[in-house]
Amino acid sequence: MKKRVLKNFPLHAAGHVWLVNEVSLSELPDGTRALSQQELLRAHRAIANAICAGADALSFDELDFLCDVTDTTYTKVADHLDLNKSTITTWRKRGSLPSRVISNALRRWFWFALFGSELRAERLALSNFRDDQAFLETATQRAIRSHITVSAELKQAS
Repeated sequence: MKKRVLKNFPLHAAGHVWLVNEVSLSELPDGTRALSQQELLRAHRAIANAICAGADALSFDELDFLCDVTDTTYTKVADHLDLNKSTITTWRKRGSLPSRVISNALRRWFWFALFGSELRAERLALSNFRDDQAFLETATQRAIRSHITVSAELKQAS
């Protein structure tokens, strides 16, 4: 099967349109092109990496996406935060998480679930831990530089 690499491929996920730096489409016998399941997972990991670098409070669409990509239940999220699952339900009704502190705690947790085992031998300077945002930005860029994911960014509204 022939492959075609596309740059800045638009993909809808987590309530946004993302431009994934690079995806490989397979050419099917009828001439159409499709993302393989493996390639879609690779693109989803790129989007998850970009979400983990975000500075604002997570939207619930983003939390849903991170849960889907990592096969994590809301019960596991609540347990990780030492909260009752009903609190997660309340946040869902509101549409976002209540603070950047909780969002950053979840971003770190999901980032390590996705990439931690592949980068655990990497060393980071102490300055990278001065705050959550600095760490998350460094971690997401390290994952890209280490070629365990590609970059993705939010598509700007036209």
